This record gives sequence, structure tokens and C-alpha cells, in this order.
Amino acid sequence: MKFPRTARILKGQWDAVPFLCVLFPLCFFMLFGSYLVLPPGVAVELPTVTDGMRLDTAQPRVLLALDRQGRFYLDNQYVPEAEIVRRLEERRARLVESPVVLVHADASVSHAQVIRVGDLARQAGLERIFFVARTQP
Repeated sequence: MKFPRTARILKGQWDAVPFLCVLFPLCFFMLFGSYLVLPPGVAVELPTVTDGMRLDTAQPRVLLALDRQGRFYLDNQYVPEAEIVRRLEERRARLVESPVVLVHADASVSHAQVIRVGDLARQAGLERIFFVARTQP
């Protein structure tokens, strides 16, 4: 017995609903995927201040963090202290304007270590240093 075939593949009206049901969740996860998963890192407890100044958003920045063990992190990547000056000099050479060094120092870090960070930045030729703190709500 022969059955009549009425279904013709890719010959009729295109149905957008299945396509959109796949496309919208895919776009959502592509756009917001980096916000849904926290990147691995080291926790730095910033000191609190009652009132502080704000930086201009147009200035180029270099993030330099110092954790409670005294380890340095340049743009969220661990860098040995011996290489900090060289890496900061490379970063300064790549930018047209001299960047601001944002220092995220842990609250338990000694004053001598914070001064050492500023000295390393000055050795690399960076004169503008900004110490980041958490403001009280």
C-alpha cells in the first residue's frame, strides 16, 4: 500500500517560534554569562572611609592589588614583586597618556607595604597613584 506524502521539507511557511525559543536563551547566556559566574581570585578586604574623592572615568587605569600575605596582583593576575616594575613600565609604554595606578590594598596590610607599592609605581614612571577604599553607605 502506498501512502500519499503531503509533507514537503522546507517548502512551506517558515515558523519562527522554535527558532526564537532557541535564539533568545542563547543570546541571554552569551550576554550575561560572564556576570553569572564569579571569576576566581583572592579576596581583598578594603578599608572603609566616610567620604572620599572620585576619579575621572576618562583616565586610563592600571589595577594593582595587594593581599594580606603581601602578594601583588596586576589586573587580577598574580605577579611576583621582582616583575612589577617591568610590567608597569610595559603598560605605561602602551598607553598614550600616563595611567592612574589604582591600589587595592587589603585592610590588614601594613603601612610599609603600601608605601612599597607606591615606590614601585614611581620606579616604573607612574606618578598618579590612587588608593581605593570602600565607602560607608
